[in-house]
Amino acid sequence: MAITALFALLYAVVFVIGVWFLPSNLFGLIFMVGFTLLIILFQYGISPYIIQWIYRIDWIPYEEFAARFPHMADSLDKVVAYNGIKRPRFGIIHDLNPNAFTFGHTKNNARVVITDGILEYLNEKEQNAVFSHELGHVVHSDFIIMTIVFAIPLVLLTIARWAWYTSMFSGRRRSSDDDANVLYLLLIAVAVLSYISYYLGYLISLMVSRVREYYADQHAAEVLEDPNALSTGLVKIAYGLLVDRDINTNVKERNRSKVRALRGLGIFDPNTAKGLGIISVTTKGVLSMDAIEAAAAWDLYNPWAKYFQFLSTHPLPARRIQRLNEQCEFYGKKPEIDFSHAKEIAEEQAGKTLWDQFLWDIFMKALPTLIFVALLGVTIAWLFSLAELITIPFLNAKFILLMWAIGFYLIGFGSIIKIKYMYKSGFEPKKVVDLVTNVKASPMRSVPAIIEGKIVGRGVPGYYFSDDMYFQDESGLLYVDYRFGIGIVDMIFALRTVRKIVGQRVRIKGWYRRGPSPYIQVDTIETEQGRRHRNYAKHLRYFWVVLAFLIGAVCFYYWFVI
Repeated sequence: MAITALFALLYAVVFVIGVWFLPSNLFGLIFMVGFTLLIILFQYGISPYIIQWIYRIDWIPYEEFAARFPHMADSLDKVVAYNGIKRPRFGIIHDLNPNAFTFGHTKNNARVVITDGILEYLNEKEQNAVFSHELGHVVHSDFIIMTIVFAIPLVLLTIARWAWYTSMFSGRRRSSDDDANVLYLLLIAVAVLSYISYYLGYLISLMVSRVREYYADQHAAEVLEDPNALSTGLVKIAYGLLVDRDINTNVKERNRSKVRALRGLGIFDPNTAKGLGIISVTTKGVLSMDAIEAAAAWDLYNPWAKYFQFLSTHPLPARRIQRLNEQCEFYGKKPEIDFSHAKEIAEEQAGKTLWDQFLWDIFMKALPTLIFVALLGVTIAWLFSLAELITIPFLNAKFILLMWAIGFYLIGFGSIIKIKYMYKSGFEPKKVVDLVTNVKASPMRSVPAIIEGKIVGRGVPGYYFSDDMYFQDESGLLYVDYRFGIGIVDMIFALRTVRKIVGQRVRIKGWYRRGPSPYIQVDTIETEQGRRHRNYAKHLRYFWVVLAFLIGAVCFYYWFVI
């Protein structure tokens, strides 16, 4: 993410310079498209080296790797021999956040990295499946494919922006010359079409990325000749509750069981994976299908899941497990993970449908924006009346100013209602397992909770600038979202504070939410050393409330003056 932000900043600076100084013609456009492609190639070339620099990776020689992890070494040798590629380098990040990822330029200079969390919580077969999934990205040349796929929308965005800004400049300079007016309209049309093409291209890129993940899953199944290994691995890394009770154990019994959880990042979308809880295998090692289905029900039946899947680079875990289950018959295996009762569990928690709650969430999320759009509509109607396109007698400048004055106060109050909806009061002690299987939770619909346990790692393992953390109690492990919302504040907290908190027992008060995966947004963290770290992300939202009230007051002032 830091790499992307760095190159985005470079691109933005050069683009502004180009628009200002280059001629507004085909040559200027070709130059900016060429520069965009150059940035993409430069990022592709330098990114692996930056990753090695900003992540603390312990690179393991092959001989040591084969001695310590013979099960993964066998798969590596098999894949290398079959595909005729050079052996990828292997690295470990010493962090209990379970993660696995691959990077490099081509299949012949790839690097595969796993964390201590993968080794700690997955059995050897599951470790092998996750490792083989990453090898699938290598042999499928996903480094190159996804670079090209995501480059196309960026080129379209460059064309759109160039046409738009050029039209703005030419619009200021145009006269009554018919040719100039035609050129202006043509540039506007090109900008609009390019923007539409960019967004469509971006959505197609996300879809291609999800397909590549399915292919990598299929590769893992082929290497092990058993799709179940990756399925149970995904269950552990993602959300899949493994308990020491009978397979028919009910949710209430599961919630009382003593379990622990973990979360996946690397083989999921790093921008959206917010800490998927799991419950570990105990001495009996029995899968509680009831518990797994309760966790997976969100992916399958909550409308928010469809929204996040549509905008994600990775399929949601339940969808991937379903696809792996379909492959079991080919290998003569019976699926070990079953979601046949997930709908019943979802209905037990939320009723027949979650769509009413989803639509209400959307309404609350958009409430201030809806008020603003309504004000904009009234203003546009007034402008049409000035142009004598329509006739609305009571619309005049003073009335419009009064509407905006009242409207900004309504926006302020609407924002307060939204904040109260998102940040509920009534904090109660919870366990991770109580939170993870909540089907009704969403980005808007939070569960105020107090959890006590230990910070075991960073949110992004091995990443120096990770301001988020990873929490564990006796029932599970959960992603801790400490993001304040101001970049410099987040970076200072990451560099100065997170490393001191890792390893300490803490008490966290915050709001449990579910994006594509579970996480808790921090209000307060109290450490065993007596330090108290407050997060003011909620309070920062009131800045916009105050701003709306101030603008409303100014509008009222001028309304009285007029």
